[in-house]
Amino acid sequence: DLPDLDAGASYVQVAAGSGHTVLLRSDGRAVACGDNRRGQCDLPEQELGAAYCQVAAGSAHTVLLRRDGRAVACGDNQHGQCDLPELEPGASYVQAALGHR
Repeated sequence: DLPDLDAGASYVQVAAGSGHTVLLRSDGRAVACGDNRRGQCDLPEQELGAAYCQVAAGSAHTVLLRRDGRAVACGDNQHGQCDLPELEPGASYVQAALGHR
């Protein structure tokens, strides 16, 4: 079940994994539902003032791109797919895309 949207909010992006779905809201928050056996729906708590701008779903993991260029991941990490590299100063992530693993 998805939580009710606040007045004026909408879903602006959706990504689907093998058994889970991740939705990006117009207010920069994300929600996930479905199969959570690997923690792919356990989205990290957002820092105060942080907002997401893109969501991506692999078969059992999720990546969220923040507006400040940082990215976070959760879920199955058997092949290191959630081990996001540290960025060099001044660098940022600009897109998230996932595959099977």
